[in-house]
Amino acid sequence: MERFKQIIHTLRNDKQARNYAVGAVAVILFICWWGATGHFDNDPWLPSFLR
Repeated sequence: MERFKQIIHTLRNDKQARNYAVGAVAVILFICWWGATGHFDNDPWLPSFLR
């Protein structure tokens, strides 16, 4: 819990850390959207349970 509070404190006070966090969330959401729109359906490297 203390570590979680430290992360929140850092994100509130450090602009660069906040930008990195927002960027990481944006990349994850983009990958989720890209997969949900069917772009990964025929990729041979993707395991079948993720298709």
